[in-house]
Amino acid sequence: MSSDSESPPLHVYLVVYIFDFRFSCELWGSENPDIHFKYIEAAARTGQIKEVERVTRESNFYDPEKTKNFLMEAKLPDARPLINVCDRFGFVADLTHYLYSNNMLRYIEGYVQKVCVFCLPC
Repeated sequence: MSSDSESPPLHVYLVVYIFDFRFSCELWGSENPDIHFKYIEAAARTGQIKEVERVTRESNFYDPEKTKNFLMEAKLPDARPLINVCDRFGFVADLTHYLYSNNMLRYIEGYVQKVCVFCLPC
């Protein structure tokens, strides 16, 4: 079996679990934008996309411009974290350009139908 198809070693899962528990506690007790950004960055780099999506949706303390730029550079397979940031902080033009340029048309469709339903004229 090649190393690409093998599961990560147990210690990788333990590190991710400890990271999630430790930093999650620190995150929600802080209003420091750097801590919130570092959490988003670490979660994205460890493949915890659902956690990135949750924090970008629920936190009010990360730097939106810095986070938007990071998420665009990271090219995550799921655009929901980027959609959260761009919708909440007014970067919709950047969002649509990024999604279109990266052939993520289903996310544009989902954004228009589910997130920004009231943004379109009747």
